[in-house]
Amino acid sequence: MQEQVTILMVDDKPSNLYALETLLDKPGRTFLSATNGNDALKFALNNDIDLIILDVQMPEMDGFEVAQILKLNKKTKDIPIIFASAEKKERQSIMKGFEEGGVDYLSKPLDPELTTAKVSVLLKIQLQKKELLEKNQSLEKADAQIKKLNADLNKNLLQLEEVNKELESFSYSVSHDLRAPVRALAGFSKMLEEDYQDSLDDEGKRLLGIIRKNALKMGTLIDDLLEFSKMGRKEIKKTMVEVQPMVKSISDEIVDVNKYNAEVIINPLTPVQADQALLTQVWINLISNALKYSAKKEQPKVEVGSYTDKNEIIYYVKDNGAGFDMEYADKLFGVFQRLHKPNDFEGTGVGLAIVHRIVTKHGGRVWAEAKPNEGAIFSFALPE
Repeated sequence: MQEQVTILMVDDKPSNLYALETLLDKPGRTFLSATNGNDALKFALNNDIDLIILDVQMPEMDGFEVAQILKLNKKTKDIPIIFASAEKKERQSIMKGFEEGGVDYLSKPLDPELTTAKVSVLLKIQLQKKELLEKNQSLEKADAQIKKLNADLNKNLLQLEEVNKELESFSYSVSHDLRAPVRALAGFSKMLEEDYQDSLDDEGKRLLGIIRKNALKMGTLIDDLLEFSKMGRKEIKKTMVEVQPMVKSISDEIVDVNKYNAEVIINPLTPVQADQALLTQVWINLISNALKYSAKKEQPKVEVGSYTDKNEIIYYVKDNGAGFDMEYADKLFGVFQRLHKPNDFEGTGVGLAIVHRIVTKHGGRVWAEAKPNEGAIFSFALPE
């Protein structure tokens, strides 16, 4: 990339300035000329100068005095200065030049090759410094923007957390308040069925059956919502959980209560630090799902196991049931999200949302893989 630089030349003899500009002239270089110290200072203050070539011997204000003043000003203190002099006491003059902040020294009459080489090197260094400064400024600006974005994000997260707490509190309150009338509806409809059976015609019995069935369904949904709400507020109390006997007990109970005719294989399960009550709920929901969705198979099969990967213990529940289309997998763990028709498989669409919430609260993750009519694998990972 072509350099774009400004060089300030200071010499009390215009002929020297002309000769120097002719020697150094290149595309991209701009030259400013001053024949005295005062003009040199004005140019330096009012322009962005990349290099100053400064004659030492000048009337009124010599080059060293000009350099001293330049080094006192914030705008000009870092401009590299090459002193040029025809003094007889050259060594003393060179040392004086470095003391006053010069970066190099040229002896008059100027050696063309040496002069052009030194100027090119110093300009290259100056351009690199400017580029580095610009990058640092960009980084500082980006860092400031990131800090602001993080602050805004934290603020939004706090606000979202408050909204979620209010929403959960509202959900809990509404669900709790609905529980009593729904239970009453289910209870009274059952009493009507039992005590007034002979007073109802077939249509009345059918309608009453629908009322009772939906009241029970609503009761289950409310219970699940309350459970989901409680999960968000419950404090985790971790202990070392022996997962193997827990899963065996859960599996046996679900199979027994629901009369499932399924082969359940429980492979070795690694113990883990977790909240025992919450982890129990995870296994209940996952095993219940696996047994429910494989129940219509001729030979339903559910397999449970675990393995360690890096710093995680990964547990899985595999079935050979209905499966699902992976296109909709991202919906699985949302509240009220179901990938099958209610008539095919009963459920409220809250169970997997509870699983997701519990696993996430433990610092873990949960996911699923499946193929339609070939079964599914639900996995969750917890920190080792």
